[in-house]
Amino acid sequence: MTSSVSSSEVLDPRIILDMNYAFARTAMLVAAIRLRLFTHLADGPATAPDLAIRVGTTSASIARFLAGLQSLNLIERRGELYELTPLAHKFLVEGKPGYLGADALAMLDYLPAWFELDQTLLTDVPYRDLGDAACAEAFFAPRVRDLFAQIHPAATRTAAELTLAVPDENRPLRVLDIGAGSAPWSAAFALRYPSALVTAVDLPAVVEQGRQQIEDLGLGERYTWLAADMEAAEIAVENYDLVIVAHVCRFISDQRVQSLLRRVANSLCLGGTLIIADIFYSDDRTGPPAAITLDLSMLVNTAQGRIRTCAEVSAWLSDMGLHDIHNLHSAGPFPVIIARKEERI
Repeated sequence: MTSSVSSSEVLDPRIILDMNYAFARTAMLVAAIRLRLFTHLADGPATAPDLAIRVGTTSASIARFLAGLQSLNLIERRGELYELTPLAHKFLVEGKPGYLGADALAMLDYLPAWFELDQTLLTDVPYRDLGDAACAEAFFAPRVRDLFAQIHPAATRTAAELTLAVPDENRPLRVLDIGAGSAPWSAAFALRYPSALVTAVDLPAVVEQGRQQIEDLGLGERYTWLAADMEAAEIAVENYDLVIVAHVCRFISDQRVQSLLRRVANSLCLGGTLIIADIFYSDDRTGPPAAITLDLSMLVNTAQGRIRTCAEVSAWLSDMGLHDIHNLHSAGPFPVIIARKEERI
C-alpha cells in the first residue's frame, strides 16, 4: 500500500497536539471568568501582586495564569502592568451588553456530552435529549437569562431592518414568541414598536426566568406568558401580526418542526410575518464551521435534532402556503428566515 504523502513533505504533529490541549483554552477562560479577573481589570491596568490580592491567590500563581491568558490574546502586559485586550474588554466584562462569560461557563455542561460522542456513534443513543420537554426545562431554565445579552443584539438589528405591517391605531401589534426563553427576540420588537403586545410561550421554569428579564426591561405589562410546552400550547388562529420561532427547531425532529411551523403559520393573521432564527448550514452542507460543530452537538444532545439548511425550511414554509420567503443576512453570523401570510384579495 502506498502512502498519499510525499516523502519530501514534512507533517507537523503540533496540529494534533494542539487538538489534544484544546480543552486547556476553555479551562483558562472559565477560570478567569469564575475569578472575575476580566471584570477586575476593567477598572484599569494592575500588577500581578495586586490581582493576586483581589483574586485571593499568590503572585507567582497569578503571574503564570496571566501568561496563559496572554497566549489567548485576552490580556496584554506592559512592563509590570496587565490590561485587557479590546476583545476581552468588549465581551468578557460583567455587566457589558455583549458579555459572553455566561456562555463560556455553560460549556462545562456541554463537555460531558461531547466526550461521550464515540458512545453516541456506537449506540445511536444521545447523552441526553434536549428535545424532550422535561430535559430541556431543567437544562435551560438556569441559563436563559445569561443568553439574553448574547442574542438580543442580533434581534435588535433584525427589528430595525425588517418592516412590519403595523395595524391601525385601533388595535395593537400582536406578537407571538414561541420557545421564548428570556424573550430577547420579542423584546427587540416590543422596544421598537410601542403598540406591540407579546404572548410568550415556554416551559414553566423557563417562564419564571423570562418574566423576570422582561420586568427588568420595563416591558412586563405588555407581555402575557403561557407556561406550556410549545408543541401543546393553545394558539389562536389568524391572530398574530408577528410570530417568532427562535433557536428551538434544531433540537427536534423534522416531523415535529413541520408540525410546529404549520401551527404557527395558522396563527398568523393575513399579511402577518413569521421569523425563524436558528443555526443553519450552507445549502451544500459544507459549512460554516460553527454549523458543523453544532450539528454534532445536536447528535449528542438530542434524539432527533439536527442543523438544517435555509432552503429545507423555506421549502416547508412554501408548502404551508406562506410566501415572500427570504433570508435576512444582516442580523448575525447566520441568516434569519422571513415569511409572510398572503392577504386575501
